[in-house]
Amino acid sequence: MAHPIASARHLKPPAGGSNKRLQLAIAGGVRAPERARAWLQSGASWLSADLSSSLALLVSELVNNAVRHGGAGVDELIEIDVRAIDGGVGVEVTDPGPGFAPAARQCAIDEPGGWGLVLVDQMTERWGVVHDGRTRVWFELAST
Repeated sequence: MAHPIASARHLKPPAGGSNKRLQLAIAGGVRAPERARAWLQSGASWLSADLSSSLALLVSELVNNAVRHGGAGVDELIEIDVRAIDGGVGVEVTDPGPGFAPAARQCAIDEPGGWGLVLVDQMTERWGVVHDGRTRVWFELAST
């Protein structure tokens, strides 16, 4: 059964800022998700353990998607922006890809892969996709 991914449609990323913010630009390629997790682990000490764990999972999935589907090879940059927002954390992952329209997972349930956006949809308060020359997937993750 395909999982609907509807919450991303027609939403704009949140505005506003915070003094608790992390920004990173990393090279794409197969090691990018690993580098993103290590960066989050070392830099996001202001987050609770549960929030940090969920954040690492979701950012890893989006960075992996940036590599697999967005074409972010070792010569391309993936930008990650993490900031404190009221009640949680806001995240943007930007890649050089052509953009996409969120859609239901097309794979059989026992096939690997294709779960990244399903996790984002299920674990976050809201999320969306913006394409303005680069592709930006953003989400808001609530504190537990």
